[in-house]
Amino acid sequence: MNETLHGILKTIITTESPDYLWENFISYTKHMGVAQIHTWFSNSTKNITYFSTLPDCCQNRYIQHGMFEYDQVLPQPLTASGPLLYGYNKEIHNPLLCKKARELIQMATSEFNYGSGITMPSFYNNKCIGGICICFPETVSQLNDVPTDKVLELLLVTCTAHERLYVLTSKNTHSVSLTPRQQECLTCLACGLNPQQIADKIGISHHTVKMHIDSAKERLGATTRIQAVAKALTAGLITIS
Repeated sequence: MNETLHGILKTIITTESPDYLWENFISYTKHMGVAQIHTWFSNSTKNITYFSTLPDCCQNRYIQHGMFEYDQVLPQPLTASGPLLYGYNKEIHNPLLCKKARELIQMATSEFNYGSGITMPSFYNNKCIGGICICFPETVSQLNDVPTDKVLELLLVTCTAHERLYVLTSKNTHSVSLTPRQQECLTCLACGLNPQQIADKIGISHHTVKMHIDSAKERLGATTRIQAVAKALTAGLITIS
């Protein structure tokens, strides 16, 4: 784990101030070349907590157009519950996306000054409670040329920030435990190892590593490995070194 990644994750999981967390997180995302970013969560459509780098006027329009609802809807037609890479040129005519989603992509990429984005839903206690959207100045094809490690690092930090902001602002707590092997596997994932590398490091099969990771995801109510690591970090179930 590089020094920058270690530092921002430590700040996120230890701070008690949402504003301080957001300030440091935005500084990190700008360093990573992000154009805009917003994250939201809610227990109901009438009670929305929303963090965004967009100007206040744009934030109001975002909420008025109901776009926050589609941060969790956009991924559904293509990937069920995982992240979706999108952009006007790539997705606007895709028949798998609903008409409203295509309109929102067109409006967002043209009016909010970015070329592509990654959007994903978030879950708590196995219930979808919010969404995350990371926007980039690059087009979809250009973003595909960005090193995978950089994108995965950004997704990990963003998911961890989202999880921590939700805990700090909603005061929700969810008691969960992991087995030592599940903790070990998630810790290795946080350090950037893939399942085969984890298997080689701790001396078990690749299949067994995937089993431990999948079991940890289920216990944590996560839909992706990155979300599982983020949840484990914010819950204090694993630590970074």
